[in-house]
Amino acid sequence: MEKNIELVRIVVDGDTVNYEIHDNTGMSLLQKDKIDAWIKFYNAEAFGFKPHEMPESVLAIPVVLYLLPVTWFYGVNLVLDGIDKILYDDLDTIYETYSRFYGPFRKEWRGKVCAKEIVDNRLPASRYENIVFYSGGIDAIHAGMNHQGKATVLVSIPDVENKSKSEGPLRDEKFALLKEFAELTGSGWLLIANNFNKGIFNDIRKIAKVNNLPYIRKYAVVGRYLANLCSVAPFAYAMGIKSLVMGSGFEESEDYMGWAKDGTSNFLSSSFRFAGISFAEQDGLYTRRSQKALNIVSAFKGHDKQPRIWGCFEDSGEQCGKCYKCIRTQLNLLCTGENPKDWGFTRFDEKRFSRVVRSYRWFEAVPCWAWDVIDSIDESRTYPYCNGLLHWLKRVGYKRYFNRTRLVRKLTDGRIFNFGKYPHYARAVWRRLAGK
Repeated sequence: MEKNIELVRIVVDGDTVNYEIHDNTGMSLLQKDKIDAWIKFYNAEAFGFKPHEMPESVLAIPVVLYLLPVTWFYGVNLVLDGIDKILYDDLDTIYETYSRFYGPFRKEWRGKVCAKEIVDNRLPASRYENIVFYSGGIDAIHAGMNHQGKATVLVSIPDVENKSKSEGPLRDEKFALLKEFAELTGSGWLLIANNFNKGIFNDIRKIAKVNNLPYIRKYAVVGRYLANLCSVAPFAYAMGIKSLVMGSGFEESEDYMGWAKDGTSNFLSSSFRFAGISFAEQDGLYTRRSQKALNIVSAFKGHDKQPRIWGCFEDSGEQCGKCYKCIRTQLNLLCTGENPKDWGFTRFDEKRFSRVVRSYRWFEAVPCWAWDVIDSIDESRTYPYCNGLLHWLKRVGYKRYFNRTRLVRKLTDGRIFNFGKYPHYARAVWRRLAGK
């Protein structure tokens, strides 16, 4: 007997699209045998967007893209009534791109997408030129800054972040950030909520263990990001928007040029096409993060209003200021001569921030971000904020700083030493790390 996951029903209720999905695999791939998934569009009425007028094959695009992994890893068929022709024709391309990026996937793992009808959807006349995905971070602000005005719709989907919730402080802040930036740039805005990350799949590690199946950790952590962004597909189709724009995660380090190896990868986004819609070349594809921060400050400094920059993933109404994204972003701003508090980091305190960075608690997964910050520090400049810290970082250098963060992580995570019991050794280690 074949193993199927079936998209049984799509029902529109006002600004919400509801999906009924059945897991007929006996493998508990989904959280329940019958799943109710949904997408809700906020501010849809400002555009005259009526989801119930969209073809069902277009409404199906987001959930089809999100469910595709069950056909890639588990020999499961995805069954549905109708699928967009462009998406259907490109399924092999999407599969091969993800396999190169996260795999290789074995051919025997792969199931099929089985649709009763393949629908040739024709994009309506264009009402807007592009959609810019807006999170409030440096990459997103830079993209919105370069594609502003009435031809652009800013779209925020807070639920793409693992810690975000459909309701809560972070979603409320994303809502406010989106409207604030739309007002600054004269663009339209749309906020989309869904329960995809929280309500569809079971924990992939458990699925793999129980069924003796492959566990692709890298995909499990970040691989569903682009599929979730494509929750915008019905709206983009209704507005006749051909181009989806997202900020690039360009990762330069000395003479090495690379890009983020997660769900934001430009190699992955370029493989997505459906219903006449595709991702444009990512904004800032060859622009360093430090330069983006400088560009943003130059564009908005001195205006009556300037954007709040949001780098934090915590589900809170304030940025924590201590996670790697918060520290990196505050350093980017300090290197432009700005006070992070003026750009949305309400908890910023020079002395406390300097202690965190000097104690090697700015931990990055890859060294490019430390290189980017430290390389952008001007040795001949006196900075108005954290001047001593910035010149200390320059002297330490990115390689030594990056390597020492690894040592500190090992020493302080409880696996090797409990420094609370040995304060003398703790002080000795910190002095050694600080070069004293």
